Amino acid sequence: MAKPHIDYSIRKPKIVTGDTVMLRRGKEKGKRGIVKAVFPKDGNATVEGLNVVKRHTKQGQDGSRTGGIFEKEAPIPLGALQVIDPKTNVPTRVRRIRQNDGTSVRVAKSGEQLLVPVKAGK
Repeated sequence: MAKPHIDYSIRKPKIVTGDTVMLRRGKEKGKRGIVKAVFPKDGNATVEGLNVVKRHTKQGQDGSRTGGIFEKEAPIPLGALQVIDPKTNVPTRVRRIRQNDGTSVRVAKSGEQLLVPVKAGK
C-alpha cells in the first residue's frame, strides 16, 4: 500500500530571505538568526547559525573534492520560525496588505511595514 502524499508547499511564505527570525521550538528554542534561503515548495528555510549539522563526506576519486567533517545549516520548517518586529524587537505575526496601487506589502502586528531585505549577494 502506497503512502499518502502530503503537500507541505506554501504559496507565498511570510518569511523571506534576509529576515531576522526566532526559533519557536526545538533544542535551540529562542535563538535568533538571519534567513539564508527559503524553500516554499518544501515549507522550509535555512537560518544562519541555527540547526547546524555535521556532514561527513568522502574524498573525491580524482582528489578534486576534499573529504572530512563539515558543518552546515539544515532546513527548518517555516512553522517553527517567527519574524522579529523591527519596531519592538519581539517576535510577531506577519500579514499581507494590498495597497491602493495593487502591490502587496508585509505588515507586522505593530503596524510596521516589513521591507524586503536587500540580498547579500547583490
